[in-house]
Amino acid sequence: MGIKEGAKMSSAVPKGGFDRFVGAVTWLSLQSGWLAGSLAVIMMAALVREVGGRYFFNTPTDWAVDLNAFLLVGMVYVGSAYTTSMDGHVRADFFYGRFRKRGKARLDLFIDTVCIYYAAILVWEGWKLAWESLVYDEVSSGGVRWPLFPFQVLVPLGSAMVILLLVVRIICNARYLLGKGEPYSVEKGGH
Repeated sequence: MGIKEGAKMSSAVPKGGFDRFVGAVTWLSLQSGWLAGSLAVIMMAALVREVGGRYFFNTPTDWAVDLNAFLLVGMVYVGSAYTTSMDGHVRADFFYGRFRKRGKARLDLFIDTVCIYYAAILVWEGWKLAWESLVYDEVSSGGVRWPLFPFQVLVPLGSAMVILLLVVRIICNARYLLGKGEPYSVEKGGH
């Protein structure tokens, strides 16, 4: 399922408060995919400019490599919410595929809980690092000396979006196991 299909699903007006919350989290996750894709386009343009400038005009820059490194971090962490919403992370499907619907929901509860713990560490440590960079006005060591905070803060923000989505998945799967709804499903925009 692509972004357009996901956008159509999330544009439907849900009925209850929880459904609105799930719709908002799904929408936010889809937007994070657009943002990560935009960062990839900027990275590509910077690299094309760098290669063209270096090899055709003998005018290399001192900013393109640093910018691409920083944007790559942002693309990975901001895009992780989109990847999670599309169930695109690596999973041992030969094992997971053998479970029925309820077994998958139970396994997802466990996996998502463990992932929240890991993502919470990324939020905490990423925020500490970004805050230090802001307070001490840290800059990159390259020629341009980019401020580090705007790029470093993308790690805790992207991880926080993943946690929000994992909480939605856990609630949906727990409600399903209690007989009060459907498990989290990419095709149904969270339900």
